Amino acid sequence: MKILLIRHAEAIDYETETVRNDEWRFITPKGRKTSLSVFKKLKDEFFTLEKIYSSPHIRSVQTAEILATYLKFKFDVEVVNELSPDSPVEKVVDLIKRNSIFQTVALVGHDPMMSNLVNVLSGGKVTDLQMKKSGVACIEYDVKAQKGEFQWYLNPKTLEKVQG
Repeated sequence: MKILLIRHAEAIDYETETVRNDEWRFITPKGRKTSLSVFKKLKDEFFTLEKIYSSPHIRSVQTAEILATYLKFKFDVEVVNELSPDSPVEKVVDLIKRNSIFQTVALVGHDPMMSNLVNVLSGGKVTDLQMKKSGVACIEYDVKAQKGEFQWYLNPKTLEKVQG
């Protein structure tokens, strides 16, 4: 199974009249532009994408929707509590296990969870990756063996892949 771990796009870092807590922070125009550039660069990587899961926080849902819209994805983005910032990584691993029938899934969430997932899913071999906003990492994961291999990370600033 190919797992694409996506950190949400840049979001506002201030309060507004309607945004009073972290869950409601929405992405900025720069965040939209950056995430779209990243998704365009990775278009071929999403060819077999069958499922998009997102954290319930607005900035993640918006990032997932940008991906779905760009790809003309024929299914809905599914919002799951397992990708909430305070959710344990083990819950995400359980989500992956429950979805082992899919060839490729995208998980849109937050850091440090996304960076931790890269490390956990790759068997502890990638300890120094700190995913940037709009960054995407790819793990080839064998659900039965519960073992994965880090393939690459796309830096959203340079639009260059760092190979595993």
